[in-house]
Amino acid sequence: LVMNVAASPTNPVAFSLFVIPMSEDLGWSRGELALALTFRLGVAGISAPFLGALVDRIGARILGALGGAIAGSCLISLAFIDSLWLFYGAFAVSGLSGFGGPAGQLLTTVPVAKWFNRKRGRALAVATVGMPLGTAMFVPLLQMLIDGVGWREAWAISGVIVILLSVPWALLLLRKDPESMGLEVDGLPAPVSRPDATAVTTPVETDWTVAQVFRTRAVWLILASMGLTGLLIHGTLVYRVSYWEDVGLDAGTVAIGTALDPLTVVFSGLAFGILAERMQTRYIGLIGGVGVALSMLPMAFATDSVLLLLAHNITWGAFMGANITVNNIIWPNYFGRKFLGTIRGIVFPVAVGTAAISTPVYALLFGLSSEDRYVWLVTAACFFVGGLLILLARRPRLAAPTPITVVPSVAASDS
Repeated sequence: LVMNVAASPTNPVAFSLFVIPMSEDLGWSRGELALALTFRLGVAGISAPFLGALVDRIGARILGALGGAIAGSCLISLAFIDSLWLFYGAFAVSGLSGFGGPAGQLLTTVPVAKWFNRKRGRALAVATVGMPLGTAMFVPLLQMLIDGVGWREAWAISGVIVILLSVPWALLLLRKDPESMGLEVDGLPAPVSRPDATAVTTPVETDWTVAQVFRTRAVWLILASMGLTGLLIHGTLVYRVSYWEDVGLDAGTVAIGTALDPLTVVFSGLAFGILAERMQTRYIGLIGGVGVALSMLPMAFATDSVLLLLAHNITWGAFMGANITVNNIIWPNYFGRKFLGTIRGIVFPVAVGTAAISTPVYALLFGLSSEDRYVWLVTAACFFVGGLLILLARRPRLAAPTPITVVPSVAASDS
């Protein structure tokens, strides 16, 4: 949770606040500024397979501290940059941190998934709401800093906050998995072979190898959906702030409205996380795709009405919680815990790759479209298709072990 709060200044929502003031001060176009995200995501995609394998091998403790230091230092460096290529370089280096990428944070979601099975949905929800919670807090703070002391100082302050929140917490709290500490998943005692009247039956997951995963139909449908939504999300997040200002709303109002959707994600993410323990993951994916598609309609017909701004952001946040839940929980639910980091690291470049080209694609679409609303209508249709693809991704099956019967301890029953 804290690590994801710390990572929130690195995401596209926070970045979008800097686009207009930096463009006006440095003379760089919005498209040139947005291209920085492409460099960061490109490096993140290249490094993700190695990072995921390292998470499986050594855990996220040292990697999380190192990633926080890299991300924070890169943000601080932006306060001193006047060259566009140095700006791109700082963002490229930040891609090595593992922070601020799509499809979940490898360093914060994979360890959580390894510790839980029965209550994985709510555990991942608590961890991942740190990003929208942090965004909801940082967006108005960053806007006040930009207006009050300038965009350079705002970058520097956000970098210091990232380091202070991430490095010590990673070293103190992150651990590889329960087995490495002599514990059991879900905090249950060691399994026993004898039946017992008070026993609790816990499903044992089948750990798929990487080769087995990529022979399934489900993984390709999941990747198609995540690649498509990755293409949509970053372009929307980067361009919607300036879009709302272009239709007549002032920067302060847009910042407040923008902060509402991550705040809404906090509650929807928790709700969908609990629901994921009771409902098939693919149905939640459909709900998320349809809901986010509907959230684009107020943008397609935007005016200077604050109500339309609120309608978009609240609906977006309400259903983006479903997408975040699916992105994080579908991999361990479908393919197990043992090779989770490696699997996530290999598939990560698909979502990152499409997200990396998202902002230039949207810049091109806006340039070609006679009206901006057509871009948002196409975006809505594509989100709907992304939800349908997840619906078609049925959980694959391997021959699974018989469920283990365990006798709960007093502490386990209390929890």
